[in-house]
Amino acid sequence: MLFILSTLSTFFALCYLSTPTQCSPTCAGAFPTVNLGYAVHVPTSVNKTSAGLRYANYNNIRFAAPPVGKLRFRKPAAPLKQDGIQNGSAPPFSTDCVSAIPSFFPDLGISTRSWGQEDCLFLNVRVPEGVKQGDNVPVLHFVHGSGYVYGSKDFEGVAPDGTGLYEKMSPSSQKFIYVASNYRMGLFGWSSSPSEDMDTNIGLHDTKAALDWTRKYISNFGGDPDRITAMGTSAGAAMIDLLLVAKGGHEVLPFSQAFISSPGIWPRRDPVRQQAVFDEVLRAANCTSVACLRGAPQEVLFKANSFLITDVGDGSTGALGPLTGFTPVVDGKYIKDLPTALLARGSYNRKVRRVVVGNMANEGMGMSLDVGMPDAFPALVRKTIPYADDDTIKRIQSMYEYPANLPQKLSWDWGTDMSFACNAYFTAKAYKNKAQRYVMTIPPATHGLDQSYFLFNSNASTPVADITLAREFQEYVRRFVTSERNQEDYPDLADWPKYGPGETSFNITLGGFEVQKDYWDVNRRCQVLNDIFSDRKNGA
Repeated sequence: MLFILSTLSTFFALCYLSTPTQCSPTCAGAFPTVNLGYAVHVPTSVNKTSAGLRYANYNNIRFAAPPVGKLRFRKPAAPLKQDGIQNGSAPPFSTDCVSAIPSFFPDLGISTRSWGQEDCLFLNVRVPEGVKQGDNVPVLHFVHGSGYVYGSKDFEGVAPDGTGLYEKMSPSSQKFIYVASNYRMGLFGWSSSPSEDMDTNIGLHDTKAALDWTRKYISNFGGDPDRITAMGTSAGAAMIDLLLVAKGGHEVLPFSQAFISSPGIWPRRDPVRQQAVFDEVLRAANCTSVACLRGAPQEVLFKANSFLITDVGDGSTGALGPLTGFTPVVDGKYIKDLPTALLARGSYNRKVRRVVVGNMANEGMGMSLDVGMPDAFPALVRKTIPYADDDTIKRIQSMYEYPANLPQKLSWDWGTDMSFACNAYFTAKAYKNKAQRYVMTIPPATHGLDQSYFLFNSNASTPVADITLAREFQEYVRRFVTSERNQEDYPDLADWPKYGPGETSFNITLGGFEVQKDYWDVNRRCQVLNDIFSDRKNGA
């Protein structure tokens, strides 16, 4: 996932969030000490909105045991008991999962391209003043994007801290609790072998465990375990999408609603390609088996991860890392097939009450290799489906029109569809009577731009072209999360239409929220691509 866009580069240039100011007993007085049974937490810090609403940040709560030693390459285990009072204070980077940034990324404003540690399965909980146990307010649980290789719950570039959603919130009807969590990335979270004694899609199971934690413990903070909205962007959105189809739609989900923004999932169903990525991990760590990897010092795997992402991966498949990259894969058990295929044939969770799903209009710009188009297009496509014959390539290329003076658009549109838009489209189509859909076309309409609107804080940290539009988008998010309206500030904001059988979508422009038919239902490209990706002879 090539996050080389100017919008996201601006985010990263802001560097890492500063260390929270430790909360004194005086500032914490309005917020309770929370006993989770295995740990006792007090607020890390207390902040307030421009309107004066105070909220407490309970940071760095363990939702699982440290995934080290024998727990490497395993699904997360239950958190261990902690003695004493935990205030969650920690230096920057110290609770991040192991991360690495490719060498072809721009300068992201931090002093290193590799950081983090294995002991990283933490989450943050933010609680507005006045919310207490028994109030049962709604909950929004955010899962950050990362290209599956970098970032954290605290890294501003991939996880704006969500405090902007508390601005313009109706304190009488729209209060909700905000949660954000980490997950393992790179070789620690997304490498596996069908022939080794290890779990697959570990990062996905980390996210499921974090959401399970929220359902189990959020009532201690005043949240309603039956009103949890799972929100994610990019890789985070992809994991929520994957949970909707987990176990063929029969997984017991710890959330009732989903807000899915640009789910980044590539067609990865061939176990041979999965094994090839794992073999690269073994070589980089000078190991021959997962047993060796489990016994290796953390520094060895840290260096191997950095090498495979920073020096080896070129992003040519759309993903980061060696060969086809560190990404979710079809394992035949938990994820039985490609999500688009499962959604298309009805193998998805029917108990989810509502879904919002969206994408940018031009996700592929800056994320899909566009040099030498159109001649280089067959080679680009074969990075994803290596055994596609010439007729298949011609069939794909014939769906995309581009100006003679802008052949790069061929690559951009392919990247948009293959990586993001078709995942979003099939999700909306499956949940049509429970779904709301948007496409953002605000120039340059590239990957991640919508996040700066619905998680807007300020133009310093989340720059947007129209602050009023960003605040309106946030009101739509609050309405979705809480089922309540801020009538005082937004009395005339129209309802967000259901997707429904008419495939109705919001087109978000600088002119506002325009109702139109879903562009991807009109062009029908996703149906063709789903058929091609589902054909095993093409090698996805």
